[in-house]
Amino acid sequence: MVRFECDGCKVLKENGEPWILGFAAENIGVTAARREVTISDVWDDRRSRDWLAVHFCSEECRADYMGKLFGESNAPLAGTKQTKRIQRMVPGAVVDTQVTERSTPLLKRTVRRRKVS
Repeated sequence: MVRFECDGCKVLKENGEPWILGFAAENIGVTAARREVTISDVWDDRRSRDWLAVHFCSEECRADYMGKLFGESNAPLAGTKQTKRIQRMVPGAVVDTQVTERSTPLLKRTVRRRKVS
């Protein structure tokens, strides 16, 4: 018997309950780190047993999990770029903005020339 637990609030899934299924992955390279979560359209019992699968009992738990995963509390690796996703509500729409910033400041380069005699 397989039991599913919400990755947000740790509630157990009952048969017939409409849950949200997603797949989380993280790729850490030499110069960058990338995290992603893909949310499935429908619950699939076979795919829900995948080792990358994440399970949510509600939209609030999914949003909380995504906020913790992509939030500002996750410090970037040294020398990598961090991308923040900002959502703004305007009448009739939601505007997504992605901002990329370096985790280390750029160094100012100065050139000193020698006097030639």
